Amino acid sequence: MILQSQHISIVLVETSHPGNIGSTARAMKNMGLSKLVLVNPKKFPHGDARALAGNALDVLDNAIVTSSLVDAIGEAKLVFATSARERSIGWPSAYAEEAAKEIIELTNADQKVAIVFGREDRGLTNEELQLANKHLIIPADEEYPVLNIGQSVQIICYEIFKNSSQKIMKSWQDYPSYNQEQLQRLVEHFNNTAIDLGVVDPDNPKQILTRMERMFRRLYPDQMEGNFLRGFLDKVDKLIKKS
Repeated sequence: MILQSQHISIVLVETSHPGNIGSTARAMKNMGLSKLVLVNPKKFPHGDARALAGNALDVLDNAIVTSSLVDAIGEAKLVFATSARERSIGWPSAYAEEAAKEIIELTNADQKVAIVFGREDRGLTNEELQLANKHLIIPADEEYPVLNIGQSVQIICYEIFKNSSQKIMKSWQDYPSYNQEQLQRLVEHFNNTAIDLGVVDPDNPKQILTRMERMFRRLYPDQMEGNFLRGFLDKVDKLIKKS
């Protein structure tokens, strides 16, 4: 699926430090998102926000400022709210990766999604959390599960970007892998050479040959690696015959 970034809003509620707004903008642009909505920011625009935004000044300059969270989430079909605290009344929730998959599916159906992040010191109020369809959970160590806003936004945006499959990692292999027939011949060649060398007793192999086969299948060599090993074993075979 393609990342439909125009349908995803990152919403910050009453952010105190302008640097966190800049860090959020940078995190968003890193992962292909651009729609930033600010609810009653304490200091915006501000030089600290621009300093920490890096090359994401376009995200800052196009940020939407609203006076209420209701206005910020607007016509969103699905609203996620982040929270690190347990609530007295349970609410539907999702981990970051699970939420990202749902976000991608909805936005590819041209539905709008808002992801809401709370204040630095106290997060979101109960009333604000109740405006969300689901609470979004980022797992963290129980002793100190509190992330700053920039970190939280980066993690969520990364999960969305990863699950959009927009970027496909280039294969590290520069040669095709050995197919199953070639791999089987390599395993048999290695086993026969090991027996000829006297390294393995064919009458009492003690699972060594099985373990060697498992090793080769786990390594899954490419054509150059496999051919080199076959050539190496050929040289060893010739030395055995000469001795």
